[in-house]
Amino acid sequence: MSSITTIDAYVAAVRTGLTGLRASDRDEALAELESLLHEVAERAGTAAAVAALGDPGEYAAGIREALGTAPLSEAEAGPQPQGRLLGMPYDFRGASVDRIGNRLWNTEDPRIFMPRLFGLGWTVNFGALAVKLHLIRPDDTGDESFERIPAATIGVLLAVPLVIALAAVVLVALAWAELPAEVPFHWGVSGAPDDWASKQLAFGLLLALGVVPIAITYPRILRRGTPARSRVLSAVALALPAVLSLGVVMMTIADADGGSSGNKVLFILLAALVLPFLMLYIPLRFGLRAEWRESRVYDQGGRT
Repeated sequence: MSSITTIDAYVAAVRTGLTGLRASDRDEALAELESLLHEVAERAGTAAAVAALGDPGEYAAGIREALGTAPLSEAEAGPQPQGRLLGMPYDFRGASVDRIGNRLWNTEDPRIFMPRLFGLGWTVNFGALAVKLHLIRPDDTGDESFERIPAATIGVLLAVPLVIALAAVVLVALAWAELPAEVPFHWGVSGAPDDWASKQLAFGLLLALGVVPIAITYPRILRRGTPARSRVLSAVALALPAVLSLGVVMMTIADADGGSSGNKVLFILLAALVLPFLMLYIPLRFGLRAEWRESRVYDQGGRT
C-alpha cells in the first residue's frame, strides 16, 4: 500500500481487482472512486486521500460484494474455454471476431495465456503483454482505436498473412522436382528428423495450415462495410498459422536431403508470436494517437 501515492495509481490498482465485472458497473464504480479521492485530496491532500481508503484490493473486494455476482457473458467475464482435457483448455466453437479480440488483445484481463482460439491448449494475450511491458495502459485502446487506424495500414495488415502463405506455396513449387519421395515430418530433441512422410502428405498439411484459413476468412472480411476491428483481428489471427506453415516448410525443404534444422523451431515460434504482436500494437498506437489528436482539437474548439 505504501508504494501507491497517487490517485491514478490507486484507481488502477482497484481496476485490476475488478477484472471480470460488467464493464458498465466497473466504470461507474471507478468514476465514483476517482471523484471521492479528488474530493478528499482537495481537503487533506493526495497522500491522505489514498491512505484513507485503505488497501485497493480490499476496496475492490468491497465493490464486488456490493454489486453481487450477476452472470456475465464471455466478453464481460473474460475468455472461458469450452471445456478442459487433462487440465488443458480446449475450444472447438470457432474463432469469432469477439473471441479473437477477447483472447489476443484483451488489455483489461491480466492473463497472458488464454484458452486457445481453436483446438487444445493456450494462446497469448498480446494486450496483457503490452500492459505488463508498460507499452500501453489497460484502458488505452477500444473499438474507436481500431476505427481510426489508417485504411492503408489495414490494407498492409491484410496482405501480411497472404504474402506469407504465398511464399510457402512458391517455395514448395520451386523445390518440388528436386525433393525426394519422402521428406521429414517430425524432428527429435537433437534437431535431426526422426520420422518421414510422403511429400504430398507433408506439404499438403503444411500448406493447408497457412492457406485454408485465409481462403475461408478473406471473402467474408473483405466485404464492403466490414468493421476495421474485424479486419485487423482476423489478419493477426491468420498471421500466426501462416508463419508456422512457412517456417516448417523451410525446415522440411532444408532437411529433405539430410540436415538437422529442428533446433530452428524456437525461432519459428518466436516469429509466430512477435509478428502478430507488432501487427496489433503498432497500428493500434496509430489509432490511439489519432484519438488523442481529435480530443485535443475538440478541447481547443470547446475552449474557444
